[in-house]
Amino acid sequence: MTSRVSSLSPLGQKPCSDEYARLVAQGWDTVQEAFALAPKPAFIDQLAEWQTAAADIGDSLEGRYLVMLNDQQFQMCATGAKGGFKYRLESDDVLIFVGSPKREWTISVRYLSAGLWEHGLRALRSRVFAALEGFTAQKSDDIIRTSRADWCFDFYCPTFRSEYSHMLSGNVIAHSSVKKNDHMAFGETIDGWMVGDKGETLTIGKKSGLQLQLYNKTKEITDMSGKTWMYEIWVDALDGEWPWDDRPTDVWRLEVRFSGNFLKDRNIRRPQEVDANLPALVAEALLNRRLTVPNGDTNRNRWPLHPLWERALREFSADKVLPIGRQVTGRREALVANATGQIAGALRAATVLAFKDYSDQGRDELVRKALARLDKDPDHNGKIIAAQARYSTVDEAN
Repeated sequence: MTSRVSSLSPLGQKPCSDEYARLVAQGWDTVQEAFALAPKPAFIDQLAEWQTAAADIGDSLEGRYLVMLNDQQFQMCATGAKGGFKYRLESDDVLIFVGSPKREWTISVRYLSAGLWEHGLRALRSRVFAALEGFTAQKSDDIIRTSRADWCFDFYCPTFRSEYSHMLSGNVIAHSSVKKNDHMAFGETIDGWMVGDKGETLTIGKKSGLQLQLYNKTKEITDMSGKTWMYEIWVDALDGEWPWDDRPTDVWRLEVRFSGNFLKDRNIRRPQEVDANLPALVAEALLNRRLTVPNGDTNRNRWPLHPLWERALREFSADKVLPIGRQVTGRREALVANATGQIAGALRAATVLAFKDYSDQGRDELVRKALARLDKDPDHNGKIIAAQARYSTVDEAN
C-alpha cells in the first residue's frame, strides 16, 4: 500500500487521560463484501418462489417469508436492493443480496453490527459460505472483494457534550492531498448536526471515499437503534463500574468508514489485504481528517490532535477485539408494551369518535366489532405468518 498519511511537521499532541475519556470499545461496525459465486439455476428459481411468497403474505412491499439455507434461517424479503440485486435475504447478523447470474460479482454480503460484535467477521463469513453451500458454484479461491469497511471507537467522555459547539467543525484539519486523493472539494464535506446549542454529530468526508463521524452513541441507541446490548461491552471495559445514575449517557462514537473506492485506490481489495493494512488505514484516516485543539499557532497544521483522536490513534488494536457471544435483548417486551399502549390509545379515541364520549359499554362494543373483523379477514392466517417472520429475530441483538 502506498502511504497517503500526511507529513505533519511536527504533529503536536494533547494526550487523552482516563479522567477525560476512556476507550470502552473498538471494532468492526459494518463490513460489506462481494462474492464471485455463481448461483445455480435451481437456486434462482427457489429465490423467485420465496420472493413471491413474501410478497403474497405481506401487507406491503416489506413482506417476509421464513426460509432455510442449509441449517440457517433467513427472512426472504419481498423486494431486492439497490445495485441491481433482485433478491434479499436477512438474518439478525447478515444480509445476503443476489443479483443476475450473468454478473461476475453476483452476491453481496453485509455483515451487521450485532453479528460482528457477537461473533466476529471471520465466523460470520464462514457461516455465509456454509449457508450458500450447494446453492452456488465456486470457480476459484480468489472470490471475495471488500466493498465497505467501518471501524469504530467508543469513548466514555462526560465533558465532551458541553465542549461540542457550532465552532467545533472549524477545528477540523485536512491535508491538501485529501482533495486530490478523494476527488472532492473538502470545504463541502464537513457537517455538524446541532440540536439547539448542543452538538450531536460531526461528519468529515463522504461515504463514497473516506468518512469519519463523531456522534453521541448513547443518544443514538435511545432515540433510534435500541442497541442496548452495547452497554455490557462498555461496562466490561469500565471494570464493571456503572458510572451513570440511570441509563448510560456520554459515550461518543468515532467511526471510520472506508469505501470500496478508497480501498481500491490503495490497492486494497481482498479481506486479507484489509487486515494487513488496517493499522495504516486507521492512521491515515485519523491524521488526514483530524479534529484538533487550537493553540494560537498561525500554522493550523501544528495544532495538536483532539484528545479523542489522540486516544484512538494510540490505542487502536485489532488484536483486542474479542467476540462477546450471542446477546439477548429486552426488545420483545418493549415492543409489546408499545403496541399495547397504541391499542389502548386507539380504542379510547375510536370510542369517543363513535359515541362522542368514552364509556365502558361503547368500548366493549368496538372491541367485539374489531374481533369479528379479525376473525373474518380472509388473509388472517397469511398475516399471522407475515408477523411471525417479521418478529422472528426480535430477541436477537441487531
